[in-house]
Parts: sequence; C-alpha cells; structure tokens
Amino acid sequence: MTEIATDLAGLPLSSIQAFLGRVRDLTTSQPVQPLAQLAAAWRARGLRPGDVVLLALPNGAELLAQTFAILATRGVPALVSPSAPAARQKALVESLPARAQVAMRRPAPLAQDVDRFALGGAEVALFSEAQPPTARPGEMVLLTSGTSGFASGCVFDLDALFRNASRHADAVGLRPNDTVLVNLPLYYSYSLVAQAFGSLLRGADLVVSGPPFQPAAYLRMLAEQGITVSALTPLLVRALLQQGGGFPGGLRSLGVGGDVLSPEHVARLLRQRPRGELYLTYGLSEAGPRVATLAAHAEPSHRFASVGLPLPGTQVSLAPCGPGSQRELLVSSDTLMKRRIGLVEGEKRHAWRGPHLLATGDIFDIDADGYLYFQGRRSDFLVRGSEKICMASVRRLATTLPGVLSARTQVVTGTEGDDYEMVLTMADDSRPREHLTEALSRLLRLAERPRRIHVVSADGATAALHK
Repeated sequence: MTEIATDLAGLPLSSIQAFLGRVRDLTTSQPVQPLAQLAAAWRARGLRPGDVVLLALPNGAELLAQTFAILATRGVPALVSPSAPAARQKALVESLPARAQVAMRRPAPLAQDVDRFALGGAEVALFSEAQPPTARPGEMVLLTSGTSGFASGCVFDLDALFRNASRHADAVGLRPNDTVLVNLPLYYSYSLVAQAFGSLLRGADLVVSGPPFQPAAYLRMLAEQGITVSALTPLLVRALLQQGGGFPGGLRSLGVGGDVLSPEHVARLLRQRPRGELYLTYGLSEAGPRVATLAAHAEPSHRFASVGLPLPGTQVSLAPCGPGSQRELLVSSDTLMKRRIGLVEGEKRHAWRGPHLLATGDIFDIDADGYLYFQGRRSDFLVRGSEKICMASVRRLATTLPGVLSARTQVVTGTEGDDYEMVLTMADDSRPREHLTEALSRLLRLAERPRRIHVVSADGATAALHK
C-alpha cells in the first residue's frame, strides 16, 4: 500500500493545508475535507504510486484539495474541463490511461470493473488495476488546449511547476499580503500554476470564482473581496473596455495572458489605471507554463506590442521555418515538460528540437534588447496568390473595432487556392454589417481582406465567454 507524503516538492503538507484553509471559495458554501483525510481515503482505496487521476471538477477549493491529496498519495492528477463531453473524457481515461475519474456528479459507466464511491465533495470512479501506472510519483499532467490532440497531456515534475510559479510570482511582484483572484478555469495551466501555485508559494490569499464572466460582476467582485491581483485573457479585457466602468483602487496588479493584447488596448488599460501595474505574459502548457513577462506600466509605448523578456532560467532562440523570413520561437528551461502522455497527434509530435529544447509552434521576432514580439502561430499564415497574410495580425486589427469582442478566422480552400473567412463576436450586433465591413476594410490591405465576414452576438455581452 502506498504511503502518504509529508511534503510536496519540499513544501510541508501542513503549509498546504493552511493555504487551503484560507481559500475563499465563492462557488459554494460547502466545506472542504481536510487534506490529510482526503489523502488517507485515496490510500485506503488503493491508489498506487504513479496512477493518473482525471479530475473533471469545476473551479473551487474542492478541486485544489483533491489535487494536493492525490499528490500526497503519490498519485498523478490531471485536470480537465468538467464540461468536456463524456465521450472526450472517456477518450482521455483510455488514452492516458487514468486509474480514476473524479467529477461532481457520478461519472458515466466506462468499464465493467469499476469501484464507485463519494470522496470529499466529489464522486469517484476507480478502475481496475489491470494496467500498470503510466506515470511516476511526484509528477503532474497538464492537458493541452488541443494542439497535440485532445486525448494527450504534458508530464511535469511538481517541483518544476513550483519553480515556474515562483519565477512568475517574482516577475509580477506577487507579495505575501496579496489577495489573488482566480476566475479563469483552474484546468488552465496559467490559473493552476501561475495563480494557485504562485499564491501558495508566496503565502498570498486566494479567492476562487469561476465562469461565466460578466464585466459588472467582475468589477464588483474585485471591490467586495479586496482583490489586489487579478489576471484576464485579452477577450475579457476587451469586454471590460467595451462596457466601461472603472477598476477599484485596491487592484494593484492586473495580468493579461493567453493571447496577444493589442497595443491600443494596453494603452487604454494604463490610462484607466494610471497608478496600477499591468503585466503582459506569454507561455504555453509545454513550458510549465510561463515563458516571458512584460511590465507594461514600466515600459515605453513602443514596447506595448511585446510580451517582454524571458523569465530567469529560460533561454530563447529563433529558428527559420516556412516560407520567407518566418522564425519559430525555441525555448530551453528547467521547467519544460518531461514528456507527452496519451494519444499525441499533429505537429506537436515533433516539438523537441534537442535535449531540453522545445519548439513552440509560434512565430516571433526578438529586438536588440531581447524583448519578444509574437507574430502569429505557424498555422496562422496564409498565402493568397503571391501575398502572405498573417491571420493573427488580421484578428488583432479586427478586435480594435468598436463593439468587437473577439475575431476568429477560418481558412477555406477554393478552386484558385486558399482563402479565409472571419467571424466577429459583437457586444451589440445591432450595428449594420456594412459599416463593420467598411471599418475593417480601412484597416486591412486589399489582399488581406476576408472573403466573407460573419457577425454573431455575445448573448448578454459576455455571459458565456471565459476562455
């Protein structure tokens, strides 16, 4: 029978329990079972060292407690969206493979030999021991967004994730007396590592909310909960700027990651919070996850398009790829994933370019001072006739238009070569489409203009938008 660890990556379980005891969970009033009791229950049920456990739980203290309890029992947690279709969760269970699946409702039958039971505030399906563990004690699995296939993940040592979290905390100036809000899904590597693990290591307090995101409710939450540190995606930033309303004075630090925020929106955020700190970050799950950070409030405006400098311990370089002068960002760090697990598909199967050298799949420029500038993803470049079009740039320009919350591009194949269409999500779709088309045409060269523009409503400004 496996033993229960007394510390995780050098951090005593008592410190983790104290941290969990301070978590303010705005998603439920139900108490969370103590970490030691959860770990003992997993041990009694026969979880083996290296067994992968798929956690399909919503945001909340329960998810964090289960994660640390599994680690303490020398199991290997893997967080997945609780709204992922049952068929996709089944594929993950089979491909990782997972020894157990945890959900807030009883998991659907996935095998004949299944032990089902309640544990803490969740329901568990524990599968047969027929297959040996596929991971090792002290590891975690971060599932990717789909770039390597939806049934795969990245394996890390927990201490590597803690190192990445600590370096990110240094880069954004996280303090022991801070109160950090997590309102993005915890199965995002940024939320789990940079925010939750970073708060744990710095001794900051954590407030956990969750989707859906609504601008007015978010601003109210910042004030009511005394939030000093928060992070958003560019989509949510644009939703806030569209609605208007001021940030509470207590919010010292705002981070933006997950995609590129246009320099125009960076400038607007800084004008709204002239004494606040604004950090633009870049990363990817495979890197554990943060790679670079820009303290935009301390930089001249010509750097607002940058994602900053690499974190300490992270080395970057550029490698030629594709036609023309495109160059792909390569990353070397002691926080990179160890290996992939599950069913790996697509170009990510070839991401390793050498020992501890990872190809990101992202096109970058680096200026003379070492600042990184994201240009797009390798799949973002379309050649139409003799013109090369960067889809990422087109999307960024589209999001600067009034009322546009997000822009998506879709490449379509025609008899005369590839073309593309655009889908714009609007806070208010009452604006005549021809006005929108004219405004976008003024921003794009003739060769860059989409074949067709589709306009959709955000259904209540952003009630369902959180990714």
